[in-house]
Amino acid sequence: MNKRKTILQGLSIVLILSFSNISGSPSISSDRLPTPENIDGSTLANIPSVDVAIQSFQARIKQNPQDAVTYTLLAGQYIRQARETGDVTGYQRAESVLKESLTLLPEYTPASTSLASVYYARHEFMKALELAQKDYEKNSKNTQALVIIGDAQLSLGNYQEAETAYQQLYEKGATPPVLARLAALEELKGNPRQGLEFMRRAAGEALQSGGTRESVAWYVLRVADLYFNTGQYKQAGGYYEAALRIFGNYHLALAGLGKVSAAQGDYEKAIAYYQQAVNIIPQPDHLAALGDLYTLTNQPEQAQVQYKTVEYIGKLAGINKQVYNRQLANFYSDHDLHVREALRLALVELESRKDVYGYDAAAWAQYKNGNFKGAQALMDQALTLGTHDALLYYHAGMIALKLGEEAQARKFLEQVMEINPHFSILQSEQARITLQSLQLKAAK
Repeated sequence: MNKRKTILQGLSIVLILSFSNISGSPSISSDRLPTPENIDGSTLANIPSVDVAIQSFQARIKQNPQDAVTYTLLAGQYIRQARETGDVTGYQRAESVLKESLTLLPEYTPASTSLASVYYARHEFMKALELAQKDYEKNSKNTQALVIIGDAQLSLGNYQEAETAYQQLYEKGATPPVLARLAALEELKGNPRQGLEFMRRAAGEALQSGGTRESVAWYVLRVADLYFNTGQYKQAGGYYEAALRIFGNYHLALAGLGKVSAAQGDYEKAIAYYQQAVNIIPQPDHLAALGDLYTLTNQPEQAQVQYKTVEYIGKLAGINKQVYNRQLANFYSDHDLHVREALRLALVELESRKDVYGYDAAAWAQYKNGNFKGAQALMDQALTLGTHDALLYYHAGMIALKLGEEAQARKFLEQVMEINPHFSILQSEQARITLQSLQLKAAK
C-alpha cells in the first residue's frame, strides 16, 4: 500500500509539472505583476533534474516491467526533457512508453491524456483533439484534456471552439496555463494590450505557484515575446534576461535576446546570442536568423552554412518534417529558395491546419511563385481575425503592391512600422524602403 501511495503521489507531481499547474492557483492582484528587475526564480523549489528523474523511473521499470503508472511517469519526464532542451525526439520516446502503459492498462486515462499532449506537441493536431475529446467525455473534470482540446482547436484554426474551451477552463480557475492561452487568443484577435495583461498575470502566478524552472521561465519568455511583437524592445530584453535567470541557458530566451539586439542594431551581440542558442539546439528558425545576421554583416560563407543546416534539420527525420514543415516553407519563401517546394509544403500543411499563420505561409509562397491573385485570396483569410502582427501586414502590403493597389500597400506597410518596425532581420529594411518609395510617389 505504501509503495502504491508513493507512486501515485509521484504521478500527481509529474502531471502537475508537465501540465504547468492547471488548477488550484489563486489569482494575483495587478500590483504584484512581475517586472524584469524583481524576477530571479530564487523562490522556486529545487526540483530534481530531468536526467535524474528519467534514470529513477527507468530503474523502477527494470524492477517491475508491468507497472503502467511508472511508464506514464517516465513519459512525463521525456516530455519535460523535450521542452527543456528543444529536442523534439523526446516526444517520440514519450509516445513509446505511453503506448506501453496503455497496453498494460488500456483504460488508464492519465496515460491517454498524456499521449494526446504528445500528439499536440508533434503537430498531429487532429489525433490530439480526438483523443482528448474521448478522455474529456469520460470525465469532465479532466482539465488537461480540455486544455488540449482548446489548443488543438486553436492550432487547427477553429477559433470559436478554442475560445469556448478556454472560457470553460477560465470558469474553473484563472490559472497560469489558462491565462496564457487567453493571452494567445487575444493576440490573435488583434488585442495585444489585453493579451499582454493576461500574460503578465500568468507569469506572476507561475512565479508564485512554482513548477519546473523551464515551465516558469516559459511564462516570462512569453511576456517578452508580446513586448517584442509590439515593438517594445527594451521591455522585451528585460523579460528575456529574466527568463534566463530562472532557467539558465534557455535557448528560446537566448534567441529572444538575439532578436532584440538585432532590432537595436547591435548585430555582433545578436550573432553571439543566436550562436549560443543554436549550440544548445539547432532549431531551424534560429539558424535562419543567424544566417540572416551573417548576410547583413557581409559574411556570406557563414550565412550559407546556417542556411544549409536549416534544410538539413528540416528534412532529417519524420518528426522534424511534422514540426518544422511551416518553418521550412517560410524559410524557402523568405530566401527565394526552392519556391515551388515552399508552396507545396505550405499548401499541404494548410489542408489540415487552417489557422492564421497557415494562410499567411501559403499566401507568401504563392507570392514568391508569382501567383499574386492567389496570394491575395489566402492573405485575406490570414487577416480575418485582425491579428496585429507586423509580418502579416508586410506580406499583405507586398502582395497588394504587386496587384497595383498602391494605396492599400502603403496603408499595410505603415501599419508594419507602427506595430514593430524591426519585425524581421532581413525583411524590415525592405518594408521601410518600399514604404518610403510609396510615400514619395503619393506625395507627388
